[in-house]
Amino acid sequence: MTATFSTAALPLLALALITASSTAQADPEAPSNIPESEQKFASELPLPYEAWPGSGPQPPSASASTELPPPLARAHALPRRPFELTASLAAFLPSCGSGSIDDRGCLSVTAGSGVDFALLYRVGPFFAVGGEGAVSGFATRGEGALSRTGGGARFFGVAGRVYFADAGAWDPYVALTLGAGTLQLRGQNADARVSTTGLGGRVAGGIDYVMGSHFRIGPTASFAHWVAWTEQQCSASLCRSQPASYGQLLGFATVGFRLTGSFGDVL
Repeated sequence: MTATFSTAALPLLALALITASSTAQADPEAPSNIPESEQKFASELPLPYEAWPGSGPQPPSASASTELPPPLARAHALPRRPFELTASLAAFLPSCGSGSIDDRGCLSVTAGSGVDFALLYRVGPFFAVGGEGAVSGFATRGEGALSRTGGGARFFGVAGRVYFADAGAWDPYVALTLGAGTLQLRGQNADARVSTTGLGGRVAGGIDYVMGSHFRIGPTASFAHWVAWTEQQCSASLCRSQPASYGQLLGFATVGFRLTGSFGDVL
């Protein structure tokens, strides 16, 4: 009975093996959507640039420098002009020294008023040269500053001026003037006077405020000193050259306000 069962079961066993093998097979592989190398290079867009063969950074192209306009030059604010005509109204303070005997003649002279003026050529923004003059009177004690009863000063020379700004609202400067002039000291008697003539040097400084393109105004101060070559004592219309006995003027200092007009093309 055992043999009969084995013979009859062989066909059924074979059929079951065939069915199991057909069911266990893997699903068929889906087609790939990744393009082949030939397709990839054929559809790739061209590069927007070319490879730089050099070893360093690539220099800018000629068109790159012409794409942007050049920067505009910045104009100076309140520029300076070459020709300057200046005038100053100032208080003149006498510098008086002893004569061959004493300084009694200096006791009566006091500050007066006067003007100084100059015509300058500004060679560049920072330097000017030209001519300068000063005329003043000195008062006596008890008299007003406009009085000329105490004497006076006359001075003319060649001036050089150095500036510290070439633009802007403020224009500070220092100046040196070398020239010649006369200082006159009057005594208590109106007909008596002592005159000192010689070479003079004057140093000055100030700061101007620029009002527009052509005018400036500002405070100024200076000091002048004489090196005398002659001294005269006069009585009425009679004068004789001799050293002063009772005092002599040696120079003057000034404090005032200066107005300047500038002309010509801007520097």
